[in-house]
Amino acid sequence: MALLGQVLDGRYKIESVLGHGGMGMVFRATQTSVQRPVAVKTLNPALAAAPTFFERFKREAEVASRLRHPNIITIYDFGKAPDNTCYFVMELLEGESLKELVKRDGPMSLGRAVNLMEQAARGLAHAHEQHAVHRDLKPHNIMVQQLDGKDFVKVLDFGLVKAMEQEDEDQLTSTGQVLGTPQYMPPEQAGGEAVDERSDLYSLTGVLFFCLTGTSPYGANTVRKALTAALTQTVPPVNSKRQGAPVPPSLDAFLQKGLAREKEDRFQSAEEFIDAMLDAVADLTPAQLDARPSGGAPGDRAGGSGSKPSVSGARKGGGSAGSARASRPSSASPARASRPSNVSVRDGSAPSANRSRPSGGTGPRQAVPSPAPIPAHPPPATGMSAGKKAALIGLPVLLLAAGAAAVALRGGGAASPSEKPQVIVATPIESPKPPPQEDPRPATPAINPKVRVKLSSTPTGAAIFNEEGMQIGTTPAELSLDRDKQHKLTLRLNGYQDASRLLDFSAVASDEMPVDMTLTAVARPAPTPKRPSKPANTGSDISVFE
Repeated sequence: MALLGQVLDGRYKIESVLGHGGMGMVFRATQTSVQRPVAVKTLNPALAAAPTFFERFKREAEVASRLRHPNIITIYDFGKAPDNTCYFVMELLEGESLKELVKRDGPMSLGRAVNLMEQAARGLAHAHEQHAVHRDLKPHNIMVQQLDGKDFVKVLDFGLVKAMEQEDEDQLTSTGQVLGTPQYMPPEQAGGEAVDERSDLYSLTGVLFFCLTGTSPYGANTVRKALTAALTQTVPPVNSKRQGAPVPPSLDAFLQKGLAREKEDRFQSAEEFIDAMLDAVADLTPAQLDARPSGGAPGDRAGGSGSKPSVSGARKGGGSAGSARASRPSSASPARASRPSNVSVRDGSAPSANRSRPSGGTGPRQAVPSPAPIPAHPPPATGMSAGKKAALIGLPVLLLAAGAAAVALRGGGAASPSEKPQVIVATPIESPKPPPQEDPRPATPAINPKVRVKLSSTPTGAAIFNEEGMQIGTTPAELSLDRDKQHKLTLRLNGYQDASRLLDFSAVASDEMPVDMTLTAVARPAPTPKRPSKPANTGSDISVFE
């Protein structure tokens, strides 16, 4: 802090602090010779205390200054001031780190995260071709700028790379010294073994996991915990920490390989990393790529669409086909789905032909047959009862007898030829069948096999675990749970006691169920006197650099 307002090494006027960490501090400065705004990073004096530190610093700075790629920050100068302060001079960037971006807006859409990681991986590919390894990739060290409304990535802190030349390495490297950030550190680096480009790809895979979930793969905050988790735990599925915008199983398989314990089981080059990542999302639609998980901000900032191509250059073979694969739109709009044949349509149209016409309809009338002589033995009507048959036979006989009696009363003689008795024949007419009546009872509604549980907590931000111990979200959250099962949910929040609740939907008729849980704060013990801290460069566990 004493450098503020001073001119470092007679060339760089220190103006303000941009950031600080375990490696040193970053200042905004002006190069006095040309009045150019720059960023100056001074290294922690504790790191420079080793006798051979400056020799290693100089060699690695020379390697870093040779890196020339759009996705890698440019180093203009490096040196050692008269007061033994070692420093880098870099281009001054206007943007924000991935850490800041996710902390403010929440987990990213899949398309945007893939686009950012592709650009970072292309920068790594260039560095690896120059035989340089980053060794400390993390969300802090990936800067996102907005150029023409699109995301543009810059990988920072290549000034602390480890050159892969092997000569004099034993003399220039402190024995047992571990540099890096535990949350994204590969097992070989945590164990003090040699690192290479596959170690960088391990860390970059962890950064992709962070972009999609808002948390590191294992959450370790010390070197010991990071090494233990990487050697004993499996990477949790992304969907267990991401709600509302699921990722395909192919992406989980990609993360499993990228975070493999052994270097031989990981991606062997940045190009292979990019190809596998784009293949994992090649079959998704633009809507799936741009879907935002619940709990994030209402929308991505500029450049957030997964359909925007990368600006990091063309893939090998020409063109930017890699980015096109990640955001490939469908070739044609989907055809309108045809109506299933087993779905009935009730739209007030005319009834079916097989439905009986009610009485009083407008259909064709039945023709009434003309009178005819009564046969001596009329054939029996089919389908009629014996009583109806007797009535039909007896009715004409009675009519004939009545007519004969009327003639006898009129003249008692025989009827004249011109006067024939009228014979009336009764023709049975079948009454129309009544229309089928619908069942007045309402149909029993189908029971939804799922229940939407709207889970909230006081305070919010508690991690939600199921009965199997897997985290399935963070409060407040909306969960879809099976109705026919009991579910035990546990909430965990730092500084509060765990709270559990057993959910039973057997007596719940609704498809939604609000659940609110209150967490009890843990009583904090009285503070104990602090022991003197160890020097920064001693011991296997070092402070977190985030």
